[in-house]
Amino acid sequence: MKRKLILGLLVILATANNAFSAPLKVVTVGAPAVNCVFDPTCKITVADFTAPVPIAISGSSFLQSRTFTGKPGAPANGFYAYEYRIDLTQATSTVNPPPCIHSLTVPIGPVISLDYNGDKVSTDQVYVITKGGLGSISIASADQDAAGNVTFTFSSLVCPGTPGAGGQTTYFFGVVSQRAPAPVTATIAEVGGAVHNIAARAPSPVTPTACGIPGYSPAFWNDAGTIQYNNNCYNYGNNKRTDTYAQPGRFAGAKATVWQCPNVIAGAVADGLIQTTATGVCPNGMDKIAMVVDPGNDYHWYRQGSDGKWTHKPGPGQATNLDSSNHPISNPETANRCGGGLCYSQFCAYFCTCSDVQQGQGHATIN
Repeated sequence: MKRKLILGLLVILATANNAFSAPLKVVTVGAPAVNCVFDPTCKITVADFTAPVPIAISGSSFLQSRTFTGKPGAPANGFYAYEYRIDLTQATSTVNPPPCIHSLTVPIGPVISLDYNGDKVSTDQVYVITKGGLGSISIASADQDAAGNVTFTFSSLVCPGTPGAGGQTTYFFGVVSQRAPAPVTATIAEVGGAVHNIAARAPSPVTPTACGIPGYSPAFWNDAGTIQYNNNCYNYGNNKRTDTYAQPGRFAGAKATVWQCPNVIAGAVADGLIQTTATGVCPNGMDKIAMVVDPGNDYHWYRQGSDGKWTHKPGPGQATNLDSSNHPISNPETANRCGGGLCYSQFCAYFCTCSDVQQGQGHATIN
């Protein structure tokens, strides 16, 4: 009965953690091979910070935050790596069942996608060092909410030992960010539902930016010149003029090249867009945008204006508030998305982006 109860609680907690969040791609790697992503010599110099785990146990326990930087010549050049490990090997409990840890949540923000496992696909977002390092418990999933918090759910409970028998430790698991380390407050969740604050190191919070929701003002985009022809639907969706015909993931070094929902979603998430739902409310004044694909042929983006209506800009064409049937777009999921030789038949996802009330002045990191 105890085992069934614990498994039931795991399911409930996993469901709660995944509500209104986007999954990150998790891959397993070995050390020292993964070091080559960060340094051409495959050797890294790290800084470690530890904090005691605040649950009802005896002995030594800690969350280890490990940070280091990518070096010139390596794929992660200029980026910052963040690795974490929970260690209860020297902790004990006499309670039955013991207090065990189900997940760790850290305020990470935008995550860089790289090829951590060497399969030549640069869409990996979380890596777990299961060979050549410490630990025995992996990551079952990593999910990021609209505020940028990443919840790492463990593949099994991380429990203390009993008197005379050691407890458990996770493998090191890591992410990469463009932002330098800073002290943060993370949280750990026990299997029974209790949540505790714990000190950690994570990417420094983004300097507050005044996000805003633009109105519909097509004249800015429809100049029959540089702005119209050099800014596409991704530019328009994010309300950011770059004059580079921006592509999902290109800014983050993880450009999507296959026009299928998962690939384009991964590129957008790498750029820092936050996936949400149709009914999700974007935080901090962010604007809601939507993405669709013509499978294998093209992607397309829509943005929601301050009036709640949706508009878009097809490629180098003009910005418009009409769908392919010349009807105002009240819902991008039900709008007519076929025309001009393309049919965006698959609705992929909604996202939150830091736009601006001024046309072309959005704050998303796209290129």
